Amino acid sequence: AVVSTQSTGGTAGVAQKVPCAKEHRIQFTGCEPVTCGRYVLDKLVTSEEAEQLIRVAEKGMALGGGSGGATILDLHSGAITVGTKFADVRLLAKKKGITELFSYDDLKLYRSVKNRIQVEIERKWKVTAGKLKLTKPTFFSRMTAKPPATVHDEYWHVHTDTEQYDRFHYTALLYLNTYVSDFEGGRFMFDTPGLNNTVHPKAGRVSVFTSGIENPHHVEKVTSGVRYAITIPFTCDPGYAIGDPQF
Repeated sequence: AVVSTQSTGGTAGVAQKVPCAKEHRIQFTGCEPVTCGRYVLDKLVTSEEAEQLIRVAEKGMALGGGSGGATILDLHSGAITVGTKFADVRLLAKKKGITELFSYDDLKLYRSVKNRIQVEIERKWKVTAGKLKLTKPTFFSRMTAKPPATVHDEYWHVHTDTEQYDRFHYTALLYLNTYVSDFEGGRFMFDTPGLNNTVHPKAGRVSVFTSGIENPHHVEKVTSGVRYAITIPFTCDPGYAIGDPQF
């Protein structure tokens, strides 16, 4: 089934509940999910805001770019893919004589979008205000049909987020452009047995889900065009909280 073909948003959205995995142990009462699942939301972020965020991403990515099909830009740490490695985009900008890589309005929009998504997760899962924290890595991704140069380019393998980052409790994905019109392939696939669903990326669409092993997933290979998205994870553990980006 495709969970993403209708216009959705607010507290309605397209919802699918899945049983919480046994790994869930409530250590942070009032924050960790008691019920697990996923939502697809179309009214949190406008297509115009998504387009502006692509421009923000490209300001940084213009200073680097991966050798394979995936380029990552993390505004919080400054990390950017350059060839097969990572570099600090702030240092790259300084070498180019760029004094203001990202404007005040760029960062204001980024914070606003993040905050909207955080509030919606708090609503959906009844998280006590103030307990949910942004965590790392939070990053822009740009995917193309170029063959992989490193294992980091192989985004199409099935995985669960807590296998990679056990601090994750909720994962949000903000799509910045649109399947078919901007790229082919690149759909997001949930791989839960008996509950498989496909999310079609669309500019401004947000997919949010609990990060445990109840939500295995992968992204299919991009076969043409360029796919842009932002991965925005949240944690209940204040020890893993990160602040807003500073430039």
